[in-house]
Amino acid sequence: MAAGKGQQKSEQEQASIVAFYNAIEKGASLEYDKDMEFKKTLYKVYPDMNDEWYRSFLLQSKAIIAYIGHREGSKDTSWSYAWYDGPVPSSAIPKSDQTDVINGVWGSFTSKQQKLFGSKKDSWNTVDVYIAKKNHITKFKQTIQTLEEQFQDSNLSPEIYVGVINTFMANALASKTLIPISLKLVSKSAARASLKETNLDVGPGLLTVKEGTIETPLKTNFEIFKDGNELNFNTNSMTFNVNFTAGKYTTPFYWETRMSGNNQKTELKDRFVGVRGGMTKAKAQAGSIPVPMMKDLIKQFGRYDIDHNISGNLDSKKNEWKTLLNGLMRDKTIPKDFGAMKIFGKKVTPDEFIDKAFELDKMSAADIKLLYKISKSQFSAKLRQKLRQLLIMDAFVQAKKNGKLADFIGHSYYRAAKMNLSQADLSGPFVKIS
Repeated sequence: MAAGKGQQKSEQEQASIVAFYNAIEKGASLEYDKDMEFKKTLYKVYPDMNDEWYRSFLLQSKAIIAYIGHREGSKDTSWSYAWYDGPVPSSAIPKSDQTDVINGVWGSFTSKQQKLFGSKKDSWNTVDVYIAKKNHITKFKQTIQTLEEQFQDSNLSPEIYVGVINTFMANALASKTLIPISLKLVSKSAARASLKETNLDVGPGLLTVKEGTIETPLKTNFEIFKDGNELNFNTNSMTFNVNFTAGKYTTPFYWETRMSGNNQKTELKDRFVGVRGGMTKAKAQAGSIPVPMMKDLIKQFGRYDIDHNISGNLDSKKNEWKTLLNGLMRDKTIPKDFGAMKIFGKKVTPDEFIDKAFELDKMSAADIKLLYKISKSQFSAKLRQKLRQLLIMDAFVQAKKNGKLADFIGHSYYRAAKMNLSQADLSGPFVKIS
């Protein structure tokens, strides 16, 4: 029987750290099918491993050994290894070569400090696995214990202890003695894995976004049609490609705002150079922007709140929505694509679209069933998400006009990926392999 999704994720993470152990400790070959003993070891940890995951483990390992300056095929016994969620089977990595130092860091947080992150470790640090220099582990643990004792009776705000811990971990990561690692599947079409340091700059003079570019039109589709037996939009997503430059890194990524249940979700995915050249998007998401943060971003860079004129009877706000839609369609500040602008196959003007969409919203499910022989389904919720997409578009327009487009793009990516841009952001340091 195939493993469930949760079990598979656990096995994938364990296989990654086992791969790192074999690449560093054992000097395993990282060329495809050249070291069959190494491959067998991965199968023992991850029995359902397919070819894409096998290639991903090889590329992840190449990225991490390059990062620490290890030569492929050589052996280095100076590291300890860890899977955050528990010990790895001792048959794969001996217990003497495993550690729990970062688990102890999160464990040192008080309940108030953990509540800053909704009591979820991943909201502080998305570390899945980590490696640490053996000769530093005792000192690390002593330092954490000392800091914990110093702050446990303090009246200082909980953010202060977290900031001190983050600085300690950032220094350890910078010296490459403690390396927290966040893992993403490396696509089979990727020529190599990408490794990025995150949240190293935790003191004054934090990372500044220099440039930001919208590469493809903000694409949605203002077409209402009969989708089988349901009233629907021809796609409920808004998608586009963007990039930004911060520090020495240029980060290209894919943006998708879409329905998720009855709510809206904004999901970002890294883009990379494929084996055959050209850019392609990663399968795994770089992260999603939490709803409260998305609201803050739109309020910060746009003219409106993300829920502006959304609730209640839309009919009374019809003229304002017509003005906004027409204005966005005329605007040339940033590229936009609204699709066919059709209702039931007939081309309509923006004003006609708003009139009909709001009319359908106001109609009861029974009336729509009687008149159009289809279910109203989630049309009202989808219409409101479509209107929110206009507000997001407008925020991008305003950001561009105000010279803040780069900040908007960069802040969006960093919020999704749990990266820091200011002292107020308290996510911990790690490297991301994707």
